[in-house]
Amino acid sequence: MDLWGPAPVNSLGGSKYFLSIIDDFSRKIDVFTLKSKREVFSIFKEYLSRVQRELGKKLKSVRTDNGLEFCHKDFETFLRNLGIKIERTSFYTPELNGIAERFNRSSIEAVRTMLQDSGLQPRFWAEALHAYVHTKNRCSHKLTEGKTPMEIWSGHKPSIRHCRTFGSLAYVHVPIVNRNKLQPKAKIGILVGYAVNRRGYRVWLPKERKVVESIHVKIDETKNGVKTLFGKVKHYDYAIYQLDQNLNNDSDCRAQDERSSSPEKPSSLDISTWIRLEKPRKKSKRIDVYYYPPSKERLRSINDVKMYCEKNKLEFDPNQFNFKPTKSNTCFEEKSECDNETNSDSVDEASFVNDIFQHEIYMTEIPKTFKETQISPDKEKWDEAMSEEIKLMQNRKVWDLVEPKSNMKVLGCRWVYNIKHDEKNNVKKYKSRLVARGFKQRPGVDFTDVFAPLVNFDIIKYLFVLLVCILGWNHCQIDIKGAYLYGNLDIPIYMQQPEGFVVKGCEHYVCRLHKSIYGLHQSGRQWNLELSEILFGLGFHQNELCNGLYTKSNCILLVYVDDIVVFSK
Repeated sequence: MDLWGPAPVNSLGGSKYFLSIIDDFSRKIDVFTLKSKREVFSIFKEYLSRVQRELGKKLKSVRTDNGLEFCHKDFETFLRNLGIKIERTSFYTPELNGIAERFNRSSIEAVRTMLQDSGLQPRFWAEALHAYVHTKNRCSHKLTEGKTPMEIWSGHKPSIRHCRTFGSLAYVHVPIVNRNKLQPKAKIGILVGYAVNRRGYRVWLPKERKVVESIHVKIDETKNGVKTLFGKVKHYDYAIYQLDQNLNNDSDCRAQDERSSSPEKPSSLDISTWIRLEKPRKKSKRIDVYYYPPSKERLRSINDVKMYCEKNKLEFDPNQFNFKPTKSNTCFEEKSECDNETNSDSVDEASFVNDIFQHEIYMTEIPKTFKETQISPDKEKWDEAMSEEIKLMQNRKVWDLVEPKSNMKVLGCRWVYNIKHDEKNNVKKYKSRLVARGFKQRPGVDFTDVFAPLVNFDIIKYLFVLLVCILGWNHCQIDIKGAYLYGNLDIPIYMQQPEGFVVKGCEHYVCRLHKSIYGLHQSGRQWNLELSEILFGLGFHQNELCNGLYTKSNCILLVYVDDIVVFSK
């Protein structure tokens, strides 16, 4: 258990701190936002009462640091009367409470990322925090044997089907009793989390300057709420920098509290006095491309970093940077901030009925590079998957080896890995795919046309209802394995040999591609041309209005890349 704060800005409900309580066995996290440190004791008593009734078990011990909010007489007396063991860290050793301390840092890093990605102001830090904890509790942990904290805590597998991207554009339905016939049926807002003590979404309505909770919310995850409503995402670098500094100084603040609570030196320091760094750090000579720089542009490549350094008169050394792309994972939490006082940010009384979710998050470590597969616990399975892919390409005669020439444009390639699961979320197959680095192809030289027709999903739904449900036609679905490898290339393309499968004695040779391997710009088109030629030979006719639809007497084919839906009478 640990307390973080004060935040550089108050939250929507006026909170300055948050209390984190982590169960050591399941690693389930509960966070509570506070306006004052004095609320810690009352919050803990409510938490203890709820948890013991929920689990039917007694709390054995509590581990905290030496902050005054945990060391006062009432708190200690309460724990001793219940027979709860008190474990405190030694002075100046916050690492002894490492689980809670580490969570504080990880959570603030997540909050910073979520605020910058969504464009929301720093005062939404509490909403982002609760959203982060929601997904954190539903992600497996390496110490829990692949199970999620929520599953260990409750005995039921959780789900993330209800989770949505933080900061997405949201439409909240307005009940008919609250509007007239000419008023809009929905209010537009920004998704900021999940409802308190009920199932639902929390949506910030900028025009009304309040958060509402509602059952009827339509969320558009393809659109950023701030960008859509205001046209421009603002960056709050200095405010978020203060959040980081507050976290870095947290141990120093604890030291102040510990010295003030020492019996040799009576405290003369108010418990709300904290050490704060008021001036930002000087501009660093290094740039971490995993984060946003203090500008409105993202650093996507080595050229972007070089230009940024020249613009800001910084030293540039390519060896200092790792340009491996990173993924931005937005997180959510089913709790949200709830303060005792009612103000303009209070929420409406609304309810939310959701599905009963049956699947858990399966967090299997998937390697990103060939080298990672060689040190993976599943090395043999990944090697088998790659060998299967190479064997398939050899059977299809995808390439032959030629000696490189000076005028050749040789593309690179890489392995892409994935794990397929069945309907019960059990591992079904380890999948490896060799992909060419087609982004280095030259338009007009290495490829010309790239268009490949696809059938619209609305047409599939319409024909399914009409032909299958109403007329009683038969239907089936076909998946073409390695579909792109059937397409023939009409332009010579050269590629490096795949990593891990370089032919001995021909290490300097390159692959001359005969088939449209995955990753090339024209691969989809070449596969479609090959498929169309085969279907024409079988007597099928291509629809003029929908080129992904083929007909032959009482048979209809719908083509979507390598998936084919068949309807027949």
